[in-house]
Amino acid sequence: MKTYTEAKRDYVKDHLSKDLKSPTIRLNALTRIEDTIQSKSPDLLKNDNLFTKYDKNSFELQYLNWKSYDLNGAEKSVIVGLFKFSK
Repeated sequence: MKTYTEAKRDYVKDHLSKDLKSPTIRLNALTRIEDTIQSKSPDLLKNDNLFTKYDKNSFELQYLNWKSYDLNGAEKSVIVGLFKFSK
């Protein structure tokens, strides 16, 4: 299991390697997600805590609860990507 920092690095590297029209949309979503985690449960950003405490679906529900309104497509995509690169 990778640390949050490693998974984030790999996600960003993969994301930027793609020929996307607006790569900043997902990168901004990543920043919003990380800022929310930092304010609500900063311990999740340490080591592999996020990935050992949550799976993709349960984290999406927790983030939705913190955010208190629907996730947009970029946020959903970032969550899928982070968990994909956590392995």
